[in-house]
This record gives sequence, C-alpha cells and structure tokens, in this order.
Amino acid sequence: MTKYDNISNVYGSRPSPPMSDSGIMYPVQAPPVLSSGVGAAQEAGHVRVVQSRPKPQCWEHGCNGRQFSTFSNLLRHQREKSGQAAKATCPNCGAEFTRTTARNGHLLHDKCKQRRNS
Repeated sequence: MTKYDNISNVYGSRPSPPMSDSGIMYPVQAPPVLSSGVGAAQEAGHVRVVQSRPKPQCWEHGCNGRQFSTFSNLLRHQREKSGQAAKATCPNCGAEFTRTTARNGHLLHDKCKQRRNS
C-alpha cells in the first residue's frame, strides 16, 4: 500500500488503468501531485492536491513504458508498430512510410534515392 492508495479523483473513485481493444491493460503513471502554494491555505496548514491525468504508456514492442500525451497517440503508435496501419509508399522510389504526411514531405522536398526493388 502506498501513500496514494487512499486518494480519490474528483469523481470519488480511483482511476482504473486504460485498456486496449485487445483487453490488455496498460500501466499509467502519475499519482496526484501534492503542492503547497504560498498564501492563506499554506498559512492555515493546508496542502492542496492538484489532479493531473496520467500519461498513457506503451509496454509492448520494447517500448519500456514510453509515454504519450494522449490515448489516441498511443493507439496510433500501437497500430503502426503492429503493422495494422497501412504504409504509404513513394511512387517515385518505392520508399515506405508509416504516415502519409512523412511521404508527402519526402515528395515535396525531392528526397527520392534511386528506385528500390520491391
């Protein structure tokens, strides 16, 4: 039991770890941050609890707890790493990209190397 086990979120219960579509639980970080501000609350001996949302983390494909700013970014990362996301291919050189924006930048800045055999 940690010192944070009895702290509740604003809805009265502890948040549960997010789950993926496959039912795998992904650990998240960050218990509430305790801070004491300067002012009347500090003079009265109160400590203010600042609630912050934990950042989603990936524990698959060797990511070792990599953090993401949003859950949708974590889901996109998982699609890309698992191969479920379609790859964008350069029509000129055959280079493959996980995101179309990367391919478009490649084309825009004429980054093509010699034609790849695929």
